[in-house]
Amino acid sequence: FLYFIAIIMTRFAVGAALAVQALAVAPWPPPAGEPCKDCPNVVLMFTDDQDMIIGGWDRMDKTKKSIQEQGALATEWRIHTPVCAPSRSELQSGRYYHTIHSIKMAPSPTFDGGATHYVDLGGKVFPYHFATTLRSDKGYVTGMFGKCMNGGCQNHDDKYNTNRTADLHLMGAFDRWFEGIGYTNTTFFDNEAASCKWPWTTESKCTTPTFPGGIWSGKGDGYDTSTIGNASVAWIKKVANAGRPFFAYIAPHAPHSPATPAPWYENDAFCSGIESPRLPNWNYSGVNRTTCSPHPPSGLPPFGDEPVYWWNHTDFHEVVSCHDYFTEENAKAIDELAQKRCKTLLSVDDVYEAVIDVLTETGVLENTYIFVTSDHGFNLGHHMIPQAKLMLYEHSLRIPMLFKGPGIKKNSTMDTLATQVDLAPTILGLAGIETPEYMEGRSLVANLVTEIDESIPGSVISHMRGNPAVVRNSSFVEFYTQGPDGTGWNLRDDWSNTYIGITFKDSSVGKYKLGIFDPYGPQTNFTKPYMYELFDLASDPYELHNIYNKTKATNPELVEMLLETTYSWYHCTGRNCH
Repeated sequence: FLYFIAIIMTRFAVGAALAVQALAVAPWPPPAGEPCKDCPNVVLMFTDDQDMIIGGWDRMDKTKKSIQEQGALATEWRIHTPVCAPSRSELQSGRYYHTIHSIKMAPSPTFDGGATHYVDLGGKVFPYHFATTLRSDKGYVTGMFGKCMNGGCQNHDDKYNTNRTADLHLMGAFDRWFEGIGYTNTTFFDNEAASCKWPWTTESKCTTPTFPGGIWSGKGDGYDTSTIGNASVAWIKKVANAGRPFFAYIAPHAPHSPATPAPWYENDAFCSGIESPRLPNWNYSGVNRTTCSPHPPSGLPPFGDEPVYWWNHTDFHEVVSCHDYFTEENAKAIDELAQKRCKTLLSVDDVYEAVIDVLTETGVLENTYIFVTSDHGFNLGHHMIPQAKLMLYEHSLRIPMLFKGPGIKKNSTMDTLATQVDLAPTILGLAGIETPEYMEGRSLVANLVTEIDESIPGSVISHMRGNPAVVRNSSFVEFYTQGPDGTGWNLRDDWSNTYIGITFKDSSVGKYKLGIFDPYGPQTNFTKPYMYELFDLASDPYELHNIYNKTKATNPELVEMLLETTYSWYHCTGRNCH
């Protein structure tokens, strides 16, 4: 008996070892599940730094006509974290920043571009990618085109990742990879390159250049937005009507700085004549200002020796209230960036039109849901920030969010308070997949699909039976400073800009924005705030007047409710998030 037990245990140990080895270097890509027969196709088109309210949507004429007028525009959609890597991680995993946060402390003493090190990609993001679930549970064929993540979606072998070997290229998320970040002559990670063999890694020659001599030269003349568009269109032609529903993730780099336009749009007359919108919050930081400090007055992380008490009764947190006013030369530089951003988006508009055209041409448009959005908004001199994103304010948080597909009313709006954390559960819901326990966003399918007829895919109908429309009175924002970024008139971020907050909207209470600023927030759980900002968005839509102190004195119940709501969001995990 013991002999047989020993044999069984030996075989189990050998099998387990082989399984671990297979997971480490599998001899083939993970197989897809059985193809769903009543699931829709899904296309997610996703820009980089495209705002909604300071010019970023103005010249998207083709997209407005072919998608916005044929679908729904979300009017209360904001980004959860207005910086690149956390925002993309939250979209891909359906989880909030405090859940996917790495061990990195705030404030960062040095600049951490894109906040990549603030996210545990290997342990808390890549294993939870919604595209993996689409592919494994419903047999979707999936394609990634453009920017997946700052630094790419291969393994990030550093101390901020609890799984340093996790490589999304090898984890069954996408069948097709055409991944790259840039504007001109980028070398793309391409798993269909002639030299690419499994396992698909950046070391296995899975690359395709766009410069002359590369496979894609002549398809976009080396301009990356056009190249991404052409690659996406070619793939959709290939997979449409091939027996599996498809999911396409199309993510050009535009209009991110340096905002290099295509040669054929360099002299566009409209874009060449614009300036950054001179809204009331442009070149504005309130009445009470201060001088800049390179570090928190109480010291560097993990904690200061003493709490940071605000000085001079300033109206805004330090990075805004200490900023130099713009000179004529500064304003000209900001306007030139606005013009370049406008020109890069003309190429994005072309790509989105081409995607609609190929969906029409292949006969699958009427069974496809289309999402158009961005990873965050932007600043162009508003609240004194000359560029970048990062801020609590509407120009940083408000982004385009369009939906088109069966059952979505044409030329309609959706006013549900929501963020990109809700996209993963929504996309899974369209495929008839219940929101996983680890996701913190909510499916908005029932909020969007309001015209029920025979065109609605069976998977959508099935999902809506058990998932009613989401009702919220708040949405959550969370940001940890990237560290010192810029100086003088071009200051963009510093220790003071770590915060959590909410946008709150209730017909009986009003519409408010609250921010809680704590330079050591990730370590203190935002229990030692040094600054609060509160705006009445109904009467002050440009966020000019911080009314926190006044409201705390005259309406302490309102302030307490807003604080409690914010901390409730911050401490939520998994299914107990709103």
